[in-house]
Amino acid sequence: MASKQRARNASLAPSKGKFAESLLTVSNRFSIFTVFDDFLTMSMAVCTQSLNTKKSWYEDEYMTTIDKYKDSELRFEFPKAFAYMITEMEERFDDSFGNDVLGEFFEQHISNGRNGQFFTPYPVCRFMASITATDRKLEENAIKERPLRILDPSCGSGRMLLATHRTIGPGDEYYGIDIDRTCVKMTALNLFFNGVWNSEVMCANALSPNDFVIAYRISSLPLGIFKIEEKEKSRLWDLNINSFNREEKKKSSDTIILAPTPFSERKKDKAPQLDLF
Repeated sequence: MASKQRARNASLAPSKGKFAESLLTVSNRFSIFTVFDDFLTMSMAVCTQSLNTKKSWYEDEYMTTIDKYKDSELRFEFPKAFAYMITEMEERFDDSFGNDVLGEFFEQHISNGRNGQFFTPYPVCRFMASITATDRKLEENAIKERPLRILDPSCGSGRMLLATHRTIGPGDEYYGIDIDRTCVKMTALNLFFNGVWNSEVMCANALSPNDFVIAYRISSLPLGIFKIEEKEKSRLWDLNINSFNREEKKKSSDTIILAPTPFSERKKDKAPQLDLF
C-alpha cells in the first residue's frame, strides 16, 4: 500500500524525474522549447530503423537536428533523456495517473498554459473512455466484429487515445489531430511506446477540411513512426475531409467522437457512431 501511495504522489507532483532533469540541464544553454522539440524529433528517428541499412529512415534529419549541439558536452544528455523517458514510462505503465511523461514535462516546463494548452488529466480521460466503452452501441459493434475508429481532433499529447486504448483494447483504429506540431510529435511517441498500432496523428486544424502540415503513421510492421508528407497519402486527412461532406458515406468502420468536430456533422450510415460530447 505504501508503494502504491508513493507512486500516486509521484504522479501528482511536478515532473522532477531524471528525464526532466536531463532536458533541463541542456536548457541551461539552449532554449527549453528547442531542446524539447529537438528531443522529440530525434526520438522518432531513433524509433524508425531500416532493417537494410541498420540506420534510421530519418538519419539525415537526426544528424541535422543534433548538429546544433555538436560543440557542447550537453549533447550527451539526449540519449540519457531517451533512456530515462523509457524507464519512467515503463514504471508508470499501470499507474492510475498514466505514463504521459512527455505531456507532463511540456505542461510544466514549456506551455504554462500557452495558447490554452492545458491537457485533460489522465483520470478524467479514463473516466470518459469507460463511458464510451460501456455504451450499448459499442457492444453491438463488438458483436459484429467490426473495428472502431477512434478520433481525438484536439489530441494534445494523446492521453485520450491512450486511455481509450487501455479501456477498449487493441484491434481498432486510433487517430489524433492537433494544430500544434510539437503536440503531434508527443502523441506519436506516446502511441508508439504504448503499443497503439493502426494509428495516425496529423498536424492540422481539424475544423479546416483542406488543412494539412504533416502526419505520422504508427506501425508495428515495419516497426516505427513514419512520416506522411503528402496529404493525399494520409488516411486521416482523407477521413477528415470526407467528414465535411454530409452525403459521403463510410461503411468500413465506426467512429467515436471525443470532442466536437465536423465528424459529428456527418450523415450517419448504418454503422453506429458515438458522439461523446
